[in-house]
Amino acid sequence: MQKEIVIDIETVPCADPVQVAYLLANVKPDPRLKDPVKVEADIAEKRAEVVGKTGLDGSFGRILCAAVCEVASGVVYSVSSAEVDEASVLTELLAHLDRLVNEDTNTALAPRIIGHNALWDLRFIAQRCAVHGIPFNKRILPFDAKPWGDNVADTMTLWAGTKGTITLDRLCVALGVPSPKGEMNGSMVAQYFADGRLAEIVDYNRADVQATRACYLKMKLAGMVA
Repeated sequence: MQKEIVIDIETVPCADPVQVAYLLANVKPDPRLKDPVKVEADIAEKRAEVVGKTGLDGSFGRILCAAVCEVASGVVYSVSSAEVDEASVLTELLAHLDRLVNEDTNTALAPRIIGHNALWDLRFIAQRCAVHGIPFNKRILPFDAKPWGDNVADTMTLWAGTKGTITLDRLCVALGVPSPKGEMNGSMVAQYFADGRLAEIVDYNRADVQATRACYLKMKLAGMVA
């Protein structure tokens, strides 16, 4: 029997001073600008944004926490680090995925990894593993899979198609599933972390996994997932 596992991560921007300096130094102004004052203003604006945007870039952003849930049980497992000890988070996450895949089963089937925009999460995890020199089993972390294959089920792509998008919040409303998006949403994770509100981020991360599982089950019941 194929294991079905939901996964979601929360990320924060780069904090490495060498990398931050590199990012700031490589900001380029709009080449169409000729006025020196406007050029400087454009550079200043882009420098104010460039580091924050790395929260969505596995090259420089960091994984703050992750949540995993086997669909059959509905039990959510969390891993996080208040100091952003990313290597420990990744190691524990991979170990738990391995336990879920291999416990109580003799099947040779690879698991089905489920997520909303799942391949973004999987690639980010793979990239951060590479940064830290942490080996992973591609069987349980299929970061380059198709979003509709046997080993990945991306709820966004299943619903909106390969050229469409839909937010998890909107999908939840459409399917009558309680949405995890309330006072907090993904764009606020970095600020919550800066304010020392890690516990709330972890709760939000867990709620995302529960909502994704609920959406997946409704889609599967209707026959949208084999």
